This record gives sequence, structure tokens and C-alpha cells, in this order.
Amino acid sequence: MNIYISTNLYPANELEQIFQLMERIQDEAVGIELFPEWHDSRFADTLSKNLDRFKAYPSALHGPYYYTEHAKKKGCTEYETAKAYFIKTLELAKELNSKYIVYHHNNCPVNPENRDEILKNSVENLLELDALAKDYHVAIVVENAGVLSRGNMLFDESQFIELAKNMDNRILIDIGHAFANNWNLDYVISALKDKIVSYHLHNNDGVEDHHNRIRDGKFNINDFFESYKKYTPKADLVIEYGKGCREDMEGILKDVYEIRETLGLPNLCKGSLT
Repeated sequence: MNIYISTNLYPANELEQIFQLMERIQDEAVGIELFPEWHDSRFADTLSKNLDRFKAYPSALHGPYYYTEHAKKKGCTEYETAKAYFIKTLELAKELNSKYIVYHHNNCPVNPENRDEILKNSVENLLELDALAKDYHVAIVVENAGVLSRGNMLFDESQFIELAKNMDNRILIDIGHAFANNWNLDYVISALKDKIVSYHLHNNDGVEDHHNRIRDGKFNINDFFESYKKYTPKADLVIEYGKGCREDMEGILKDVYEIRETLGLPNLCKGSLT
């Protein structure tokens, strides 16, 4: 397993700050989950200048999120943009030898009137992207995306479990989303233990998707660690904090250390984080 730090922490013009953090961590088992922002030329420019630096770390990729919607009908502008951004992400994954790319079925609002169409479009889109991904030898993993407070939750707990069990793709569980949506996280993990390859770690107030540090919120992270050790001890862990956390490097370092200590993970490089 690996621990990854998501670049969701940083605006596109501050992307290089991830290397300051990684240099402090100095652990071969801690890598980077790149959060692509293809709509912003500063992201592509910084990525191009630092590609060899990114190659020095284990990597995974989040799928495109901003200005990206996988729930639109084929042929429309939004669909073509989403597909083009995802192809660029597939190309990057091949370049970096990334472990997987994370997929959101939708980012748009969901209501009873449009749910069937959103589900149909996003499933078709995923099938097409899966076929493309084979040429790049990259896996696409599906996240439990969407939050009740934002009105964009396409799958409730039972629906997501059913989806996950009946699809070929493996699963990434975002624990902050699950908590904000009132899911029984231990039950979800136990039900999908053979499908889960990774987790997004962050905390919130149980309503809004804040992406706070793991102990900054109402979710008891100790409960998650117990479920993780019991059911999925080899799954990856992605620290996916929001941009409001980016100035708190010491806090992030503390969280990495806590995760390693709690799960009994060795520091593979004996770096400065002790």
C-alpha cells in the first residue's frame, strides 16, 4: 500500500509547493495524487516543467473535476470537454506510470426527474473511458462522489454498494463524503472489502464537504482506522485536504506521521518526519 498526498491542496499557480512537503516527508511509500486542472494553463505549464520531479514519487491521479461533467449526453460540448480532459489524464497516467485514475459519475445536481438520465449517461461514459484506458494500461477506480448538502449525490449507501458489486471497476471510498451523507462507513467497507483499493481521507462537520484535516471535524477517524485494519489493510490512503490546509505544513506532516504510527507502517527512508 501507499500513502498519497493530493495536490488538491494547491491552486494551479502553487502546484510546485507539493515538493516542499514531499521533501519534508522523505518516505518512499508516500507519493502524490495529482489533481489535474486542465482548464488552467498554469497547471499544464507547471506540470511540464516538473514532470521528472513528479516521476520520482509513486503516483495516482484524480480524474478531472473542474469544468468536467461525465453525466452529459454524448456529442454535447460538456461531454466532449470531459472526454478530452480525461484522455489528457490517461496520457499523464501512462507518462507517470500512475497506479489508477479516480472517476466521478457526476458532479452536477441530481433530482428524481433527472437521475435516470444522469446515471445512463455517466455509466456509458465510464464504459467508453474504460475501453480507452486499456490502451494506456491504466485502471479507472470509481469514487463515492456527491454530497447531500450540495444536492449532487447520485447513489445512496445501498445503491453505491450494489453498483460497486456489479461493475468491473474497483472502488475508492471517500470517507468525508460517506460521513456527510450519513453512511455507515464500517458496513460499507465490510461489504466492499474485496473491491476497495484506496480511500480519500479528510474530515468535516457531518454536513458540508470541507476537506479538513483528519481530526478537524466530527468524524471519529479512529473508527475508520479500525475498519481499515480489519477489512482492507492493503488499500492505499490518500490525504485529500482542501486548499485551506495548504499553509499548515506542520499539521499535514503530523497527520502523515499519525497515520503511519497508527497503522504500524515503517518510514522507508528515515526522513525528517519523526
